[in-house]
Amino acid sequence: MQGDVIRHAQQQLANILAAYLNAEQIQQIIAACDFANDAHNGVIRKSGEPYILHPIAVACILGNMHLDADSLMAALLHDVIEDTPISKSEIANLFSAKVAELVDGVTKLTISKDKQDNKAASFRKILLATLHDPRVIIIKLADRLHNMSTLDALRPEKRQRIAQETYDIFVPMARLVGMNDIADQLELLCYENLDPALFTRIQTALQTTRTQRSTYQKVWAERLDKTIKTLGLNGTLEEKDNNIQLFQRFFKNKTDLNSLIHIHAFDIVLETVAACDQLAAYLKQHYHVLKLADHIRNPLPGGNQALELSLRGEVTTLDLTLQTPRMREAARLGVVLGESAPQASRSAIQASLTNLSELIDRDCAKTTLSSLLDYLHREKILVSTPDGDIHELPRGATAVDFAYAASLFLGNHAIGAKIDGIIKPLSTPLNSGEVVEVITDVLATPNPEWLSFVNTQKARRSIQNILRDQDIEEQRLVGQQALNRALKLYHHSLTDLSIQDWENLLTWRHVHSKEQLFEQIAIGDLLPQLVASRLFADQNQQALLTSSQLIRGTEGIDVRYANCCTPILDDPIRGHLTRRGLIVHRARCSNLLHENQQHPENIIPLTWQECEQADARFPAYLCIDEKLDDEQTTEIIYKIRQFQAGLEQMTSDDEKTYLSLIVRDRDHLARLIRELRILLDFPSLTRLDSAFSIREREYSAKQDSLA
Repeated sequence: MQGDVIRHAQQQLANILAAYLNAEQIQQIIAACDFANDAHNGVIRKSGEPYILHPIAVACILGNMHLDADSLMAALLHDVIEDTPISKSEIANLFSAKVAELVDGVTKLTISKDKQDNKAASFRKILLATLHDPRVIIIKLADRLHNMSTLDALRPEKRQRIAQETYDIFVPMARLVGMNDIADQLELLCYENLDPALFTRIQTALQTTRTQRSTYQKVWAERLDKTIKTLGLNGTLEEKDNNIQLFQRFFKNKTDLNSLIHIHAFDIVLETVAACDQLAAYLKQHYHVLKLADHIRNPLPGGNQALELSLRGEVTTLDLTLQTPRMREAARLGVVLGESAPQASRSAIQASLTNLSELIDRDCAKTTLSSLLDYLHREKILVSTPDGDIHELPRGATAVDFAYAASLFLGNHAIGAKIDGIIKPLSTPLNSGEVVEVITDVLATPNPEWLSFVNTQKARRSIQNILRDQDIEEQRLVGQQALNRALKLYHHSLTDLSIQDWENLLTWRHVHSKEQLFEQIAIGDLLPQLVASRLFADQNQQALLTSSQLIRGTEGIDVRYANCCTPILDDPIRGHLTRRGLIVHRARCSNLLHENQQHPENIIPLTWQECEQADARFPAYLCIDEKLDDEQTTEIIYKIRQFQAGLEQMTSDDEKTYLSLIVRDRDHLARLIRELRILLDFPSLTRLDSAFSIREREYSAKQDSLA
């Protein structure tokens, strides 16, 4: 019976491969399948199926993407080294060295009894193998996709653990290499397994409203089809299965259940970029366009190219993607297309792979995994050289970061930059799509003050390496000059410092002389701005837990939390150096972004201490998009107390309810928000930036009622 099931699965695989591979290649692949079957002989999956059905399913996924024969054989053999006595050399002898390398690349490592150590080591190994041959990550993603689709046989807690790992690592990795089809499927499966009850509820809502949604979509389809014909364009209009976008919006709290029926999506595939531009211009002229993003000229990370529009109709919102056929294929398959992908897609993916190589710590796998997680989840921009070479950088990166991304020579000898043809300081933050030309002088060397505004580890390490190689007397002079410039922010200079000031500084830094302090500044171990802040900032005390216990590198510095964005523990943060001290902002605070554009030299990166702060308490503000009755109010108060959070204030207007809370950290707040949404039947619930946001909304509501 099992033999029949296996033969049927093999035949399905052969049928898929017959569409693009020759008979000899198919025969080799089936031979690999037979070998894998013998190797796994007698092994049964948790579902009760023969184990070989899993590798065959992975090979079918890759076959549908038209992967080469080596990749298909590696997919069939991908668990052989890990789970059987067969070695890498045996696979190389029987098949090929390339197949053996691919199989070894996806094979997990066991280096100790600690599961976390093994996981970190395995991810570093996959990363290294991917940089050598991107087919490794393609096979691994197909493997993870099939495993995610067969989690039913596992315990709920294990399903959740695997889903969380997939969501944190494999989904963003798939998007990074442009494999958005697999990324979408993985992400939906993550939602299903992370919160089955919530997933089922959304699915039910979508099914219940299917008829009404279909009616709205038909109206939009007729309008768009008529527009395309009127303009004389050759193209296809495809109703988009936008379930993934709807789930994303809902799980990330950007919509509520009632609004799901009003969000629709279409893909429009046109022959040329000019046709995409023509249609976009027409729609902009004749509809209320909420968003128009040109990702054809400015590709997204992963190489995705398209014009993206959001239109508002009478009762619905429409999301449109305008692409050429090659762009559409590249957005689906990304790195799978190899050299046949559009140049922009290849360049963007290569830029991402280059950045991945910078994350690898060969001495510590856990450091590599931590850096990978940070990299995958931060916002990215794509900027290019005048020759068209694309570089991927984190949002907030400056011209110095770009210079070091382009080459070590450019970074070490940079004196300025032309951004879209205009000369700007090296501290200028960059935006996606800009063209940057670095101005150099072979006699120039890195400035320690650059360390206050660079955003990439590559730039930071490169600058510090150069600074440490300087002659000791030169280091002291550079450090002295840097500190003197930093003091100018407070209208002071080194000559204004008293003997007591110097004694305080030396004690603070545990050094014996001014020269040693200058050396610390010169090699990048100490930011001169922090020294100046310590000396001349106002000594106001924070009402909450002192930040010196919470934020790395700010011991003895007067640090306050910004009222405009109200950061809480574990939020991504950056610091704004002022004459009153260091102000901590959430990384995406609009006030901080404005200041970063005007005075980037005053913005510095910050990180939280890696330690538990059980006594830390932070204010947080929420808006619920409905007015609560007395019973709901009582339930909310009970739930907040149950979560050991504080409720300072609750106010309402005709349509909304506002909460002022005290919470421990970002995770504490996120879990509380989730529970409140479930309790109130999933309304839209938003974290506000500040208490002012509440007052502003209340004032706006009153003005509306008076109008």
